[in-house]
Amino acid sequence: MGWNFKWVSAFNTDFNYDYHVSVRPEEPKANKVYYNYREIPPFGPECHGISVFYKDENRDVFHTYSTHARGLDMLNTAYHYLDLVPKGRDEDGPPGWVRHHDKYDD
Repeated sequence: MGWNFKWVSAFNTDFNYDYHVSVRPEEPKANKVYYNYREIPPFGPECHGISVFYKDENRDVFHTYSTHARGLDMLNTAYHYLDLVPKGRDEDGPPGWVRHHDKYDD
């Protein structure tokens, strides 16, 4: 179709804080974080979120869409596979299947 667009990152910016998907250090101390348009108990330093923006011909930027929590499921293909297995996502506590690249045992 000839489409092209730039992928960008929020790394090293306040963007994730501005859109309430990263938790500021002082928030867990108050035992609440603002996420998905409401205050909830903190569950980690990072939350799930996707935002979509549009820049028009005048270079004005518009925030056109956001989704959080379960709204991301259709984009996270790992969840589709986990939903097929006997224990599913194993969500009785923190997801035991999540392994960070720097936390593997030798």
